[in-house]
Amino acid sequence: MSACPVTEKIFKVCVLRKLQAMSDKEHNLVPLLTEQAAILEKFGSAFCHAVSVKFKCTAVLHNVKEAGSLGINTSGAWRPEKRYSTKLSSGVEVSVWKDDLTRHNVAAVVNAANENLNHGGGLAQALSNAGGPIIQQWSDQYMQKVKRVKTGDAVLGPAGKLPCKHIIHAVGPKLSQNPSRKDIDYAAPLLFNAINSILQIVLKENIVSVAIPALSSGLFNFPRDLCADIIVKAINQFHLHNAFQDKNLDIHLVNNDEPSVQEMERATRMILGPPSTSGSYSGAVKVRNQSMTSSSSSDLQFGNVTLYLKKGLIQEERADVIVNTIALNRDLSKGEVSKAILKKAGKMIQDEISKMGNSISFSGGDLYITNGYGLGCRSVFHIAMTYMCNQTLYNSVSECLSRATMGYKSISLPAIGTGNLGFRKQDVAQIMMDAVAVFSKQCMDKLDVYFVVFPKDKEMMEAFENEMKRKKGAAKYPEIHNNMTSFTSPAKETIANETPTVEFYSVSNEALREAKVWTFNMLKPSKAKTIKNNHILHFGQEDHEYLLSLQTMLNVHIEEFFKNGNGGITITGNTSDVSCAAIEVENMLCKAQEDFLRAEERDILYSVVRWSCEDVPWIQTPEISAILEKAYLEGKEKRVFSNHKVNLESMTVIDNTGGMSILKRTCLLTRFESINNSYYARTPVSREDHFDKDIKVLESFGHRIVKMEKLENIPLKQLFKMNMQRVKDKPKRLYQRVSAQFCDLICRLGFQKEFAPPAEQRCGSGIYFSTMDEVLKLWNEQEHEQYIYIIQAQVLTGNSTDGSPNLIMPPPLGKDPLDRYDSVNHRKQTYVIFNSQQALPEYLFICAK
Repeated sequence: MSACPVTEKIFKVCVLRKLQAMSDKEHNLVPLLTEQAAILEKFGSAFCHAVSVKFKCTAVLHNVKEAGSLGINTSGAWRPEKRYSTKLSSGVEVSVWKDDLTRHNVAAVVNAANENLNHGGGLAQALSNAGGPIIQQWSDQYMQKVKRVKTGDAVLGPAGKLPCKHIIHAVGPKLSQNPSRKDIDYAAPLLFNAINSILQIVLKENIVSVAIPALSSGLFNFPRDLCADIIVKAINQFHLHNAFQDKNLDIHLVNNDEPSVQEMERATRMILGPPSTSGSYSGAVKVRNQSMTSSSSSDLQFGNVTLYLKKGLIQEERADVIVNTIALNRDLSKGEVSKAILKKAGKMIQDEISKMGNSISFSGGDLYITNGYGLGCRSVFHIAMTYMCNQTLYNSVSECLSRATMGYKSISLPAIGTGNLGFRKQDVAQIMMDAVAVFSKQCMDKLDVYFVVFPKDKEMMEAFENEMKRKKGAAKYPEIHNNMTSFTSPAKETIANETPTVEFYSVSNEALREAKVWTFNMLKPSKAKTIKNNHILHFGQEDHEYLLSLQTMLNVHIEEFFKNGNGGITITGNTSDVSCAAIEVENMLCKAQEDFLRAEERDILYSVVRWSCEDVPWIQTPEISAILEKAYLEGKEKRVFSNHKVNLESMTVIDNTGGMSILKRTCLLTRFESINNSYYARTPVSREDHFDKDIKVLESFGHRIVKMEKLENIPLKQLFKMNMQRVKDKPKRLYQRVSAQFCDLICRLGFQKEFAPPAEQRCGSGIYFSTMDEVLKLWNEQEHEQYIYIIQAQVLTGNSTDGSPNLIMPPPLGKDPLDRYDSVNHRKQTYVIFNSQQALPEYLFICAK
């Protein structure tokens, strides 16, 4: 069931040749073949999410859409084209698309049906054929009950094999080929009613996104321009009458013929106004050889993003958005730029940001959005960095750019971090411009970006100018090196020459390497892939149903398995389809892992600390208590829940009437505070004498330790100490081998039997540990991982006896079934516990094979 050896060999040679052309420092950039780019065009978001969860890396796709459109068709890869988008004040987004409705990605699609629900022609036939026989079968059964669906009505049915959850059959008016004005005037209200019926179903069923075609304009002969006007007016009337009621809803107006798409775009612009983000979306896919052109020495074109460099004062800027950097306590009088913005805007801006509850969190910081007040802008984006590094600076700029596309046309940024934050000016210029370049590859809207440099700061202006010249290719400049391996020249060259690539960002070289190898194996041509991960046990009914639909959509066979404590999924089929399905399955498993993490983290924190408020009883629920504890440890000052504002600094809760109550934090075991703004930490350590024996054992197997980390977790340590009082014997120093994906999870949650089951569970279904001599024998080699990960733990084995495969808990000591052994073992070399709180992770060894 594997790929042809010759094909696989050619694949490896192509990739290795490209890799060998790079220096060691450039290996965070992975070139893609055309078919690989086409795969990631379809499942790029799933791929990036999986990389983030599995390896704590950020993956950025370069030039994937362009490559995918030119390359091999991966069983029907397509490209939806977004032409217009606006966000109504109710929160509903209305957009115009050119796409095939049978493949459009929404929760529900609308079918242009007739009164008999007989799907024999036009769009109805296309949807019925794509969805399978269940669509017509359901319609026939429904017609036996109602006899007829009146013109202007709509009904909700199953979507079958379509890539959506629902299909809404709407009956629009039918006209003759050359209708009279009287006929059209009579039919128009019926079409209006049909759109109303669709929207009522969407709201009643809490459908989050719906695709509506130009109903009645095809086989039913309704004039296309008037059809577009009526559909948009019906949506607008819902909006004006507050029928949407702040619903989280996306309405897509979708057609695959150019005349209908143009009429929809015309009608939306005329009735709903210009798009929330300027320009037509269609230009976003036509910039293959224009991404690095510029119109003057002080501006630079990155696809839909135009970058301008100018001297000036940020507080005097007239743009939709101005960016500000602030202190963690949100005091705008701290820092020269922030102080200038506060003075110009007035004290109302300080009042607004001080009263804010939740922020927009991103990796390394928080973003607060306020009004502009006395400034010449609509909004101010305030960045508070929780820790200072090049990656955080990059993330800050990227987050601001992403948020700027949500209703704004222009954004002005100062030279972030060159003041009190202490970043080098050359690094700032390089990182900020790299962030714009990378962001532009995913930006579908036109956006003007201004880098505003203080007039007297000649060094900063020169650094930006040099970086701009480097981007334009006007001159060769020496490479600016810094600690971030991802900000190097290959990324710039890739963007310029438009080679399809994946670029990885991480502070860990080991994580980067694992992410690249995993990517290689996901995209390697193979007719069968097996993904081993016990988080399949946490799949719900919807997950299993989605696997069935994925099987149909991609024409692959998906089989779940669980044997000897090891579960996973095997996928077989066409090579490119198998890769697509494997990436999506990995993404599903990562989502299940995140859900498991949140639930376990909540329970662990609730075991050692409780938050409470006498007047607000719901605060002491496990979920809210855990949220407050994490916010408290992270140094956050405020949180907002429904109509209550929680102030963690003054330990008070204020309701919407202004009533104040006292908030309490009660540590159930021993009072504790944060470790590096969290309850857990991973800290690199040097080789120490007391590890010599263990290191020599590993070296005797031919392995070399490349990194050691100390693992700390306050709640786990407290629970472990509590269990030490129950299990009288001293803890043993034992080891567990894990995959790269679970190192951070174990540090956060402790040991779980799902994370590291051995190849054979001869002692029962529990959590396995062994001596260092046995650790490499008990767990099988992780086939596609570049390193060996071994965690040292203190384990309370207590009163132990021989294990057996059928055990799910320790056997009883005697006749009393409640009096049981603390653990089981095999030859005093392998130990199994059945309570995760009997083990405490202490150190992580990362070894080169």
